[in-house]
Amino acid sequence: MARMVSNALFITGTDTSVGKTYVCARFLEFLKTKGIQAGYQKWVATGVDSGMPEDLAFCLDAAGISPAPELVELQVPYSFKYPASPHLAAEMEGQSVETEIIIKNYKTLAAGYEWLIVEGVGGIMVPLRRDLLLADLLAQLKPWTLIVARSGLGTLNHTLLTLEALRHRQIPILGIVFSDSTTEEDERVVQDNMATIKKLGLVRVFGRLPRLQNDAAARDAFLPVGHAVLEELLHEKL
Repeated sequence: MARMVSNALFITGTDTSVGKTYVCARFLEFLKTKGIQAGYQKWVATGVDSGMPEDLAFCLDAAGISPAPELVELQVPYSFKYPASPHLAAEMEGQSVETEIIIKNYKTLAAGYEWLIVEGVGGIMVPLRRDLLLADLLAQLKPWTLIVARSGLGTLNHTLLTLEALRHRQIPILGIVFSDSTTEEDERVVQDNMATIKKLGLVRVFGRLPRLQNDAAARDAFLPVGHAVLEELLHEKL
């Protein structure tokens, strides 16, 4: 399966606010601790009032990477003020998301790093334009894709549909990371969700991230996930 860029990992969520920015930040930080030069990109950001997009700032700060103003347009090619789907947010500013610009910036930024972490926007079926779904752009680029899914109630349908949509377009799936939405998830539901998705979805589960307020504890909790994801990436790249 030909990939336009061989050193990119696309991180998508099964829905909005499932933890994909957090996973991007932690994995970026993890790669840095391993001496691996990694960059971050988000093709479209919405809800951006002014200045540096919040997700970009969060990921760079978590990884201890100094912001570079001259790179922002490469890192986030499109940013819009209205907090909505990219197609609507762009239209409200009289703009349109052009895939040529995204692809150019994607290739340019990836060339400067050992690994480029690309964060999705919402789920994979979000429209970038009224005639273009995010999933259809991914189908052109074929990046390895990591899914971030809620661990608790309501995740089965969203996660299995995401897997089906990716496979339908022959987008390579690396695996799934589960993320707790609260500090008091129902353990019986969570464990069954993870086992059910692994079996029915025929997908590798890299682990589960608890909801932690302590940064050091959260970093430690991510370590086994980071190691597993990196190991799989290196294996697939060979």
